[in-house]
This record gives sequence, C-alpha cells and structure tokens, in this order.
Amino acid sequence: MNGNYQLTNVEAQRVMAVLDELALDLRLAFRLTPQTLSTNPDIASIVGQENERFFVMQVELEKRFFVLAAQLEGPVSEFVADAENDTQDAVVHDFFDVARRLRKNTREICRFLRRNPGLDKKLQAQQQQPAELAERFIVVLNDLKAQTLRSLGTSVEEDKSEKEHFENVSVREKTLTEQERMLTKDLATVKRDREKAVKARDAQIATLEAEKAELQMMTANAGKAVGEGNNANEKTDHASEVESLEKKKKKLEDELAKTKASDKDSEEGLKKRSYKKETDVETWVQKYDAEMGTLNEEMTSLAEVYLAEKAKMRQLENHFEGFRLVEGAEAAQQMMQMANELEETAKQKRLGDAACLIQSTLRGHKGRENFQKSKKKGGKKGGKKKK
Repeated sequence: MNGNYQLTNVEAQRVMAVLDELALDLRLAFRLTPQTLSTNPDIASIVGQENERFFVMQVELEKRFFVLAAQLEGPVSEFVADAENDTQDAVVHDFFDVARRLRKNTREICRFLRRNPGLDKKLQAQQQQPAELAERFIVVLNDLKAQTLRSLGTSVEEDKSEKEHFENVSVREKTLTEQERMLTKDLATVKRDREKAVKARDAQIATLEAEKAELQMMTANAGKAVGEGNNANEKTDHASEVESLEKKKKKLEDELAKTKASDKDSEEGLKKRSYKKETDVETWVQKYDAEMGTLNEEMTSLAEVYLAEKAKMRQLENHFEGFRLVEGAEAAQQMMQMANELEETAKQKRLGDAACLIQSTLRGHKGRENFQKSKKKGGKKGGKKKK
C-alpha cells in the first residue's frame, strides 16, 4: 500500500463501525465460552425457557465441531473430492454444515445478548478469568480504534450517508432473517396441516376398508344362514353396496392423490423460497465478512505505515535538534566577535577623542604662552620710545 495514502472520512467511519461491532461481538463471545456454558447446566433460569435452545444448541454444535475437526485428515482448504474416500467426503461435508450452523447460532446469541444487556452482566458475574490472548487482542483492537479516531474528520453529510448505509444494511439483514424465519414457520405449519389431512384420509380409507370387509363377512354369513334361495337377491344388493363403496373409495383416493400433489407443489415452492432467502442472507454475510477482512488488512498496513512514519519523524526531529544546537553556538560566537569588535572600536574612539582633547589643551597652553610673550615684548617697546 502507498505510504502517503490517507483514509477518507467514509472509510474511517466504516472502520470505526466495524471495530465497534467486532469489539462488542468479541466481548459477548468471550462471555459465552464453552466453560461458562458447561458450568451452568440450568441455562433456562438465566436466559428463559424460550431462548434456552440457542445455548443448548451452541454447546452441542461446539462439541460436534471439535469432533469433526479431529477427524479431518488435512486442512479443509486443501481438500479434494475423492470417489474412493467417501468417508472423508462425508466428514468434510458435515464439517462445513456444522460450521455454518455454528456461525449462524453464534450470531443469533450475540444479537440476543445485545437486546438484553442485563444477561451480559449476569454472564460477566459468572465468567472466569479471560484468557491472556483474548485480553491482548482486545487491547490491540482498542488501540486501532483510538488510532482511527485520531484520523477521523467526518463531515455531517458523510456521517449521515454512512449512518444511512449501515442502517439500510442492518434493516435488510433483519428483514431477510425475519422472512426466512417466517417462511420456515409457514412451511412447517403447512407441512403439519397436510400431514394431518393425509392421516385423516388414510384413517377414513382404513375405516371404509374395515366396513367393507365386515359387510363382506356379514353377507357371506347371511348367505349361508338363509340359503341359496335368497342368495341371488342378497348378492345383488351386496354387489350394489360394494360397487357404491368402491366408487366412494376411488373418489377419496383421487382426492387424496390430488391433495398430495398440491401439498408437494406447495412444499417445493416454500422450500425454494426458503433456500433463496437463506442464500441471500449467506451472500450478504460473506460479502460483509470479505469487506471486513479487507478493511482489517488495510488497517494493519496503515498501522505499520504510521509506526514507520512516526519513527522516521522522531529521527528527523533529533537530527534537526542537533543542527539547531550547532547553529545556536555559531550565532553566539558571531555575537561575541561583533561585541568585541564594537568594544575595540569604542576604545579606539575614546583614545582618539582623548588625544584630540590633550592636543587642544596643549595648543591652548602654547597659544597662551605665546600671547603672554608677545604682550611682554610689546610693553618693552613702548617704554623705550618715552625715553
């Protein structure tokens, strides 16, 4: 990945949403370990009679999963179908089926615990010390959340768009799950009603068969008792009654065949609709898991890039800090040199000014002496003329 790549606001929000949901699911999953379920035989007292089946099924599926995993001859990703090894093919098929049911049941339990936070507190009170690897994984997950939060700068429009997208996906998933549940329930109801109708018709046919056999026996006994004289009329009446019963039986059998065909068509249609809904849910779940895996890889790569850039930044800061110390020392040395030069210039100026002052003073004294001398000479010349 490019080191200069920056997460967009929408991507950062998606990462945060995925991390929050993953952290919550992991916390609930760590609450509901096989040890916790095995130490609580009376699960119904905690979760209620109507929800007990999910937790009992979780324990059974986990046991079945470990048994099948131990029977595998190699990694599932490297499995190749072999006509000569039917046993391993059946084990792999059962393994995938149990894994799918286990994932689905785990999601249902996590959703149930989200809707009932009080149960989470009860399980937390009964939970043993969590594993060290689980705690470390949650700490790393929280660090990634904090790092993503620091780089998040989402606008109002992007917040709204991401929230609507997440709500749409959640609503779509809930709708598909509810539709699948309703179709499964309808299929079971229709199948149960059809089976009751078929059993009722079978019982009616059996009753008619018994009545027919009884009438035949009564007719035979009556023929023997009365004699051969009235046997012809009784046989005619008996034949008419038997024919009527045969027609009624045939009519009921035709109705039963039509009902079975109609029930079979309805059941096939409901099965197809249920399979389609379940396939759609699996597709969305696989797509969601794939996107989460990609985001997890990008997040790991970004964390590595961030640490590398942080180390490089610290190295550059130390490097430039050394440069700043060297430049400061050179600047201080230059200032000292300039101060010395200024002091020397001021000293030379003071010496020059003092020399000029001394010279001016000497010239003044010398001028005064010359003036006194000239004044004295002038006085002498004037005295001679008077004589």
